[in-house]
Amino acid sequence: MPSFDLTDRVAVVTGASQGLGKATAIALAEAGADIVVVAREPEDVTVGRSRPHEPVAPVVDAVRSLGRRAVGVTADVRDPEQIERMVEEALGLSGRIDILVNVVGGSWGETFRAGPLLELSPHDVEEAYRVNVLTMFQCATAVAPLMMKQGKGVITNIASRAGREPSPGSAAYGAAKAGVINMSLTMASEWGPEIRVNVIALGGIETPHRPRWIDLDQPERVSDTPDSAMRRLGTPEEHAATVVWLSSDGAGYMTGAVIDAHGGRLR
Repeated sequence: MPSFDLTDRVAVVTGASQGLGKATAIALAEAGADIVVVAREPEDVTVGRSRPHEPVAPVVDAVRSLGRRAVGVTADVRDPEQIERMVEEALGLSGRIDILVNVVGGSWGETFRAGPLLELSPHDVEEAYRVNVLTMFQCATAVAPLMMKQGKGVITNIASRAGREPSPGSAAYGAAKAGVINMSLTMASEWGPEIRVNVIALGGIETPHRPRWIDLDQPERVSDTPDSAMRRLGTPEEHAATVVWLSSDGAGYMTGAVIDAHGGRLR
């Protein structure tokens, strides 16, 4: 039986300071991988400036407590120069990158809004694409030549069910995640067989951002009775386990796949 063991492989996880990214970094480390923990300095949305703390340090410590090597990189993966530094830091671990998990994304942020189509500006749509698609594209194309040279690599991109169906009130995000899905399929086609590329299209997930929807008077974004067969939101740890499987030799024939992880969507 193919192994799920990731011992001594190097995994780069973006958006890894909290939520799904943090859970993924820890789960990959538990499976044996050394981890490059990547996250940007967060913004305080109430005042529009960076909060002065190191976002990756707690996750780096958690990985090291598991007996694995870890390096933290504070970087905004919208910036190609910072991605280049991320790759250099990753190569410093053992001269290779085996796994990339693109978690960075969002349905709204400091630079763009969510809302009905007629309330969106062109800027909102452009920024949603930049945060969700461009970040994934830049990180993937930065590591792909290295993986090709190694003869093996795995990329997992995090998308959303919003990219698979109509997304009222979140149209820019849905369109961007559809872009993540389509581009991932092209990556799998163009970069195989050396690199496997898959997508996880998430449904509801418990993340640190959920309380912020309530704070912003948008409770409709946070349902306590999700429309899924599981009647609950998924946890970061459950989705992280899927990433571990996709990253392992146990998923050696999985590429160009979109895994709908939505708890049994009720339509």
